[in-house]
Amino acid sequence: MPLKISFAGFIIAVSLMTVAGSMLFLWTLFQILNVQRSYAFYVALIIGADCALVLVIVRLFPLFLSRVLYCLLSAYWGFLFYLFLCSLLFLTINAFHKLSQTWSLFILFVPSVLMFVCGFYNSFTLAVRRLSFKLPVAKRNLSIAHISDLHLGPVYGKRHVARVVNEIKRFNPDFVMITGDLFDGSMLLSPDVLSPFNELEADIYFALGNHDDVFLGLEEVKRVLRGSKIILLKDEAVINRNVNIIGISYRVTADFLVDKLKKINATNDTLNILLYHAPALLANKFEEYNIHLHLGGHTHGGQLFPLYSDTLSPFKYVKGLRKSDSGNAYVHISEGAGTAGPRIRMFSRSSITLLNINPCLMCDHMNVLDRQLFVLLNLLFEECGD
Repeated sequence: MPLKISFAGFIIAVSLMTVAGSMLFLWTLFQILNVQRSYAFYVALIIGADCALVLVIVRLFPLFLSRVLYCLLSAYWGFLFYLFLCSLLFLTINAFHKLSQTWSLFILFVPSVLMFVCGFYNSFTLAVRRLSFKLPVAKRNLSIAHISDLHLGPVYGKRHVARVVNEIKRFNPDFVMITGDLFDGSMLLSPDVLSPFNELEADIYFALGNHDDVFLGLEEVKRVLRGSKIILLKDEAVINRNVNIIGISYRVTADFLVDKLKKINATNDTLNILLYHAPALLANKFEEYNIHLHLGGHTHGGQLFPLYSDTLSPFKYVKGLRKSDSGNAYVHISEGAGTAGPRIRMFSRSSITLLNINPCLMCDHMNVLDRQLFVLLNLLFEECGD
């Protein structure tokens, strides 16, 4: 299958970023070692060309050797990311205080190696988180296994899917909901990669993420899904067990999501769950469109610290469960069950979340009771004052 234009653009962008990161690191290293710094540009160009070549090979020839090459390349990306940060740190310190060669090399490599090793080791863990909350609109107890961002491709395959499925089996949820980037998009896959999902009794729903729709392509996604029990929801809704499950494909702007929600016109008399890849809106905003629970991902919980951390993320929510002011709507952002690019996780963990939604029989009367209690307490204090 020929390369998609969007994926070709991705290859160019990633290769240019690899060149830029490599050039800063090599320029810094050559400065420390007193090597002619102009060589850094040519070496970085060679690394960038190799990066582009590996990405093309993996896409066109999804073989074992090409997967190995991709894994090595992704490891270099991870190491380069921290070398880049440490290069900036060195240049900043050295501008104010000239460092010896020993200290320069220490600042450049030791933190980078430590963060790379710790992040690589941490990426192999798979956490299972359990969260419970109440929704007034829920008619009965409901359990959902929420997963996102598996990024199946050169790094993660059928064995990883089986590991995730085995964890989900322990809880026997009512639904499994996948909120985008099921596929990495960098490699074409066999439908067999999803076969472990067929062992689950729960119904499985899936909404497209950017890697699924843009990099892999809708037709290729449908081909891989064929034969699995995963149900793709593309800008549509389905009612199952008195739950309205809405799946909307990812787009960059929040306006696209708002337009789709207006067209779907969900009513407030049933539990409405939205599957949308990115945390584009606040819980209060979802409440305006009668969305009681939004499930998303995309941020990976800040996979490569400090990217997508709480302070640097362009999104209000990076991970975890957040609720609206009234408590009638919730947003849950998964940290993801895989990684994108380098297999590194700093201060985040690959995870599956089991959400237990309980009906709140007294919630409709809570505000009235609160007011009555407030009046009663005021009367009591007035009597005590007299």
